[in-house]
Amino acid sequence: MIYWNAGLAERMTCSEEEKAVLPFLIRDLLSIASKVQQEGVRSVQNESLVVKNDLLSFGFRLLSEGLAVEALEEILAISLITGNKSGFEFLKQCIFAETLLSVAAGDTTDVTLRKLAPYCGVEKASSLLTILEEENLPRKS
Repeated sequence: MIYWNAGLAERMTCSEEEKAVLPFLIRDLLSIASKVQQEGVRSVQNESLVVKNDLLSFGFRLLSEGLAVEALEEILAISLITGNKSGFEFLKQCIFAETLLSVAAGDTTDVTLRKLAPYCGVEKASSLLTILEEENLPRKS
């Protein structure tokens, strides 16, 4: 779990149009998390979303090497704090970090979803849960 402060929260400010993309991003991340549960960490290292994002790629590499959850959390926190991203790009990095931590902790897809949904905003989190349930996304391991 990432511990937030006002400075970090301010860096993830973005537009409603940008936030509208988040449910789709979260759906893709849940699919990746589910694949990790079924096939292992190395199975997702060539997924396009993982390849296109340095933080995801780095994080899954560390997981495949057996890095402990606590160490991964520290590394991701340092990466977020010292990085220069802001706005929507920073928000995505936070969601990627939260996904990596959830996978590392062995969370079910259902628990991962509940950790990621609030990033859409509290008012939209419930709608996201309903949409994904309607799509019959595999949420339990």
